[in-house]
Amino acid sequence: MKNDLLIKLQHFFTVDMRIKKEMYDMVPPDNESYLDKDSICKYVDNLNDSLIYIFSELKCFCSDIFANAPFVLEKINSLEQNVKESFYSCGLDISKLRNFYKENVSNLSSEFIKNLKTNCVGYTGRKLIPLDNINTINEALHFIHSYILNEEHLLQAIPLLGEKENDYKYPISLRGEKIPVFEELFNLFPMDLDCGWTDMVIINEKKLIMMVRDRGHALTIEITLNNDKARIEYFIPKVCNLEMVNNLPGINKIKDDTVGATGIIETDIKDLPNVLFSFISKVPMDEDMEYFKK
Repeated sequence: MKNDLLIKLQHFFTVDMRIKKEMYDMVPPDNESYLDKDSICKYVDNLNDSLIYIFSELKCFCSDIFANAPFVLEKINSLEQNVKESFYSCGLDISKLRNFYKENVSNLSSEFIKNLKTNCVGYTGRKLIPLDNINTINEALHFIHSYILNEEHLLQAIPLLGEKENDYKYPISLRGEKIPVFEELFNLFPMDLDCGWTDMVIINEKKLIMMVRDRGHALTIEITLNNDKARIEYFIPKVCNLEMVNNLPGINKIKDDTVGATGIIETDIKDLPNVLFSFISKVPMDEDMEYFKK
């Protein structure tokens, strides 16, 4: 029998992708020659259906993930009311609908991103960002996704598949589904790779999430398989060394005052172990900070 929490996480990651596709399909048409009244009416009807579906799932996530934090559901309910009121006020005005999509659906504000990177960090106990910063569907989904990846207690509540101790006396744990390609990653995890507690959770046959302590404080990684390719998405909450971080593969280049860092690496599945462990070894640690070198 599957663990209830694992089922909930599987539901989230499946629906997360569907909501992102819905949001893509919700983009207003931009070719004026095709914008007769019937086509706009059809677009508005589809948009309404998408909003109903998305908010039903967001509220389901609140029940699954934030059962002990009812104020998160209150925020989602408030967001739903604001978004739908804004939507209904647009009527069939395509210009208003375009503004609605940007301001209520797709936007990720810089303030929201900064607060998320500062507060949604593993092994700190600071997991809930000020919810007032969530003003769009994209921000709500992004928040829930980041919370899951950075909540070590959530990941550790899933039963163990295996555990071993590295050369630095820290546990490397594997949880979730039994999927051979990801089990092999656990088996191959180098014991001499300098890192702290490491949690690996297999969500399904296509997705593994990881948290690696002491690399960038608490490096989080999401690995997604697609045919013979692997996509490694990562978040480094603490930039211990700017030069080292900016030299990481797939990094979104950052500046001195940037809060955290993100990046994406794509590789063949057959090369995944070498690429993954090489990447982790290059993420700077506290001892790589400049003041330690002086």
